[in-house]
Amino acid sequence: IVNTGALMARWTNDEWRATAHRVLVPTKELAASHRYSIACFFDPDKDAKVEVHESFVAPGGEPKYGATTGGEFLLMK
Repeated sequence: IVNTGALMARWTNDEWRATAHRVLVPTKELAASHRYSIACFFDPDKDAKVEVHESFVAPGGEPKYGATTGGEFLLMK
């Protein structure tokens, strides 16, 4: 399972949307069992340019998001 975040949505012009990060447990029995997960987060360098990739903009279209940097993006959150 891969949970994409807001940065992936920005790079892909919302083609790949950010997923809701939550766990739903349907029964008490499943809630009592062990559950393991490992989170791994990747962010661009603070000075890296972050902008919509050209392959996700229709010909003659405009990106939904303006260019920013990795550091500015993290501060927006």
